[in-house]
Amino acid sequence: MIFKNALIYKEGQFEKSDFFVENGMFVERPSESSKKNLQGFYVMPGYIDSHAHIIGVGKKYLQLNLENVKSQEEMYELISKCNASVVVGRGWSEEKLKGCPDKRMLDKFDKPVILIRRCGHVAIVNKKAMEIAGIQKEDGIFKEEELEILKSKFPDENYEQYFQVGQNAFLSKGVTFVHSDDLHGISWENLKKVLLGSKIRIFEKLYLPNVDQLENFNEFGRLTERVFVGGVKLFADGSLGGKTAYLSKPYPNSHGYRGTKLIDEDKLRQYAELCKEKRIQLCVHAIGDAAVSEVANVFKDFPNNRIIHVQLIKKEDLEKLRETYISIQPHFAFEDDEIKKSHIPQDLDALTYPFIEMFKMGLKIGFSSDAPVSPEDPKYVIEAALKLGFSPKECVDLYTTANAQMVKIPLGKIEPGYMADFAIYERNPMKFEDDPVAVYVAGELVWEK
Repeated sequence: MIFKNALIYKEGQFEKSDFFVENGMFVERPSESSKKNLQGFYVMPGYIDSHAHIIGVGKKYLQLNLENVKSQEEMYELISKCNASVVVGRGWSEEKLKGCPDKRMLDKFDKPVILIRRCGHVAIVNKKAMEIAGIQKEDGIFKEEELEILKSKFPDENYEQYFQVGQNAFLSKGVTFVHSDDLHGISWENLKKVLLGSKIRIFEKLYLPNVDQLENFNEFGRLTERVFVGGVKLFADGSLGGKTAYLSKPYPNSHGYRGTKLIDEDKLRQYAELCKEKRIQLCVHAIGDAAVSEVANVFKDFPNNRIIHVQLIKKEDLEKLRETYISIQPHFAFEDDEIKKSHIPQDLDALTYPFIEMFKMGLKIGFSSDAPVSPEDPKYVIEAALKLGFSPKECVDLYTTANAQMVKIPLGKIEPGYMADFAIYERNPMKFEDDPVAVYVAGELVWEK
């Protein structure tokens, strides 16, 4: 396929040129002569999100979305209008709601109600849900592993629909490749069926919380031309907003509580050894400085694995992560403004959200949205990154080539030898104002406005 007269993105600039695609790759010259005229259109490499949840994004749009709820009354009205037999909502935050969902209000409903905080690590649950699940907690607050157990009592079979909506949401924003984490509340066999039909490119990170699961799992590798199952996802701690991030000092006014430590160094090292044997990447969620420190102590001996988030980190741990890939979310530095003030101990000797410092040190960072925690839109992430001091070109690099390098796949450039994932825009996309009008993966049109 010959694409004529396009304004092609190269190293921060646009050059008017033709480009050629064959067998899913950019080539010097194709053997076929079919043409498409892109006169006046801009072409960007597809964005690559280094950490998100495609099925979770679909759930955000198809379940009860609480992102913009600002009062208990508004929340009650939304739940009242929900026709689902089990009401599952996600996205509330203390900042917008001015507190947590009122459990007494939720108990008025004679059907299960499970309201998950935006971070995904904490939920408020009504008494009807607890009765059906056979789990009782007076305050209705479920966190981390106990929340996963609760959710398992309410299986949801709409995963194919969630996936389709999720992948289209990413594609509509010019994202052609997602390092996704979807093995939550769904079996591997069912997830595999969903992934087999993927239009978007995926590097799947499997949540395998038991070492035995990893030892016995033998389906890593290429699932399709667009889907590669190449990573394991673990949690070292929870979230700062949910006060489950693992800190080296107690949370303010917490009587010595430091958060939730979800894995110890010995077990993490065991995972790292197994992942090395299986030639896959170990990806670990770590937010609090104590959790990050434990991961860094292991990863300094196991290069080319990945740490996700790193919102708090001791200075001495930065160098330990020199050979580790780091998925960061620049927008969290602003979304968490109130949380930083209220949840971080004043005497904590750690850097907070030091993303630009990491970049200047030459650490191997890449951008991600962590959608559905935040919007799946690169423009939203880049807007925050620009405020932190990244240049427009650096933002694009960190949302394309850097994330391709994390998984050793030739993507992120419109050049011969690279996979042909790209998006077409009517106006200059470096203004970060518009979504694309068409998106291609492996040279195939997969989304059109």
